[in-house]
Amino acid sequence: MKKIALSIIALSTIVFFACEEKSTTKPSSTTTTTTTTGGTTAATYYVSANVNGEFKEFTNLVVYRNEDPNDESLLVVAGLPNNVTKPSIEFNIKKPSAGWSDNMSYAINLENATTYIKYTTESGRVYTTSNIPTDVTPFKLNFSKFNFVKAGAVAGTMVGRLAIDVDTTTLNIADGKIMMVCEN
Repeated sequence: MKKIALSIIALSTIVFFACEEKSTTKPSSTTTTTTTTGGTTAATYYVSANVNGEFKEFTNLVVYRNEDPNDESLLVVAGLPNNVTKPSIEFNIKKPSAGWSDNMSYAINLENATTYIKYTTESGRVYTTSNIPTDVTPFKLNFSKFNFVKAGAVAGTMVGRLAIDVDTTTLNIADGKIMMVCEN
């Protein structure tokens, strides 16, 4: 039930930003910040990876901290620039028993379904760690930086496989990089 509620919150946030009226005011933290170096422009905050061998960079980020002491977690919804809703990647990361810290690692599969990664393709197919059986290598998230405060930096890497529950189709994520800040 909590997964559904968080997914609804995430989708509502994406729809809100997709329908947002354009203005000339200072952009919010969900808008990509860019840095120009040597004639090239690069995103400052992003989630990127090779998805089945194709490079994807998600720069339209929503990074929400759930501070409820009974359910502390970080929800991230990452989409493409210009409010394109698909493909997208979503993380729901539960606070580990040892607490939040730099150099944390997660191994995610069916056993720990409260922490999950979900990827939605351009065609709307949803792949998730919740469908990865316990007998295969789990999806790995490694955080070099994890500052669970407002405007706190979160950085790390990810690699692994996601699956669809209706068949055995999998999606491979390699060379994943995470660089973002908590909004609230």
